[in-house]
Amino acid sequence: MIEDKIWEKDPEKYIIGSDEVGRGSFAGPICASAVKINHKQLHLLDSVKDSKKLSAKKREEIYEIVIKNNIEFSFEEASNTYIDNFGIKNANEKVLNDSISRLYTGGEVVYVDHFKIKNFNAISVIRGEDNCRAIALASIVAKVLRDKLMVDFSMDFPEYSLDKNKGYGTKEHRQAIFNYGLSEIHRKSFSLKPI
Repeated sequence: MIEDKIWEKDPEKYIIGSDEVGRGSFAGPICASAVKINHKQLHLLDSVKDSKKLSAKKREEIYEIVIKNNIEFSFEEASNTYIDNFGIKNANEKVLNDSISRLYTGGEVVYVDHFKIKNFNAISVIRGEDNCRAIALASIVAKVLRDKLMVDFSMDFPEYSLDKNKGYGTKEHRQAIFNYGLSEIHRKSFSLKPI
C-alpha cells in the first residue's frame, strides 16, 4: 500500500485519504469522507479494502472500529440542488475539499481517489481504494454514512425504494420515476430516463 513507503521513513506521519460516494446516483447528495491515520493504527485496518468489495455488514463493522478507536474522520455532502446548480464535477470537488479541510493541519500527506484537487498538495491515486488504506477506509465511511442518509430519505419517499437502491438507477427505481415522476431529492440536471 502507498502509505507504507511514507511510514518506512516516518512512522509518526499522518496520512489523510478521501473518497466520494454517490456521484452516479439519481437522487440524494454526493458525499465524501476523509480519514486521518498513522502507523500506530495499522493493526486496526487489516480488513480494510475497496468498499465495493465488502458486504454492507462488513462495512458497518469497520465503521464501528473507526468510532470505537477514535480514528479521525469527516463527512461532507452536497445536495441534489447543489449538483443541479453547479454541476456534478464542482459538487465532487467541493465535498472532497470540505472533507479534507476538516482534518488537514498542514503536515499530513493527502491522497484522493482518482479525482484531482488543487489544495493540500493532494495526490490523485488511480484505483485508490486498492492502493491506499486511507482512501479505502474513507470510501467505507462515506458509503456507510451515505447509505444511512438514503435509508432516512426512503421514509419520506417510500415509492422509490431508496433504502434498497440508495438512489442509483436500478430498473425498479427507473420504473418508479416513470410511475411517480421526480421527487424533490432527485437530480433534475441528470438525464433520468425511465426504462
